[in-house]
Amino acid sequence: MPDGTTHTQFVDKAVDFTIRVSCECYCSLDLVREALSQLPVCNGALAWSAPSMPDQDTLETDSDVVLIVSDKGTLAQALDRLSRYEELGREAPSHVLIYLQDNENASAEDIAGLTLLREHLAAGLASLARAAFLPIIPQGLICVDWCDTRNILETEGQIVIEEASGSRIEDVIESAMARLRESATGRPIHGMQASMLCSPRKLATRYVGRLSNACREVASDDATIILAAPWMDWPDIDYYEVRILARIECREPERIG
Repeated sequence: MPDGTTHTQFVDKAVDFTIRVSCECYCSLDLVREALSQLPVCNGALAWSAPSMPDQDTLETDSDVVLIVSDKGTLAQALDRLSRYEELGREAPSHVLIYLQDNENASAEDIAGLTLLREHLAAGLASLARAAFLPIIPQGLICVDWCDTRNILETEGQIVIEEASGSRIEDVIESAMARLRESATGRPIHGMQASMLCSPRKLATRYVGRLSNACREVASDDATIILAAPWMDWPDIDYYEVRILARIECREPERIG
């Protein structure tokens, strides 16, 4: 990937809104650079800055989202960086920990962020983009504002991303919720953004209602739930996807260091 900014667009229709994402790396820059190079690249609404090592004297303020990438040996530094962003409050961009796991026994349930196997970084970034950012880009039956997604990103807890697809929307919703319940392992779900994607001709309000009810059944009573039903440039066939970005309470009350 060349230095500078590349763009990822998931829909054919041109859009005016751009989400700027930067990666601060406490582990290998080459690893993150290679992962970003595997994402779809074209002009569009999602702009990934070239990865960089954090400047200890300054904080990133030109991006909408900062992904702080660390591993076991650099987790303490990454958590300290997160704390510095939190001190800025709403003046700071959204900041998300990406924890890369090798063969250690640490559970993802302990990490207040998104835990990925090191070799799955590219796939994990693609899933994060699909679940968090795609619903903001197009128009739709139900649209999502960036401030809504930002609230989910800034909710405390483990980040879990689940996806399900199929030809029957009822089965797709049930499958997505079953996967989310399994990932939560009984822990409270404090926030979630759920997206329903299909051909505009197949998108019905009653389906969104079913998705909303299913989300409320699995989430905590006081959880923030955001629904999205964007209009996608998909063939007019019976094919549906449900994508969920959830924040689940960590197994331990305090983030580990």
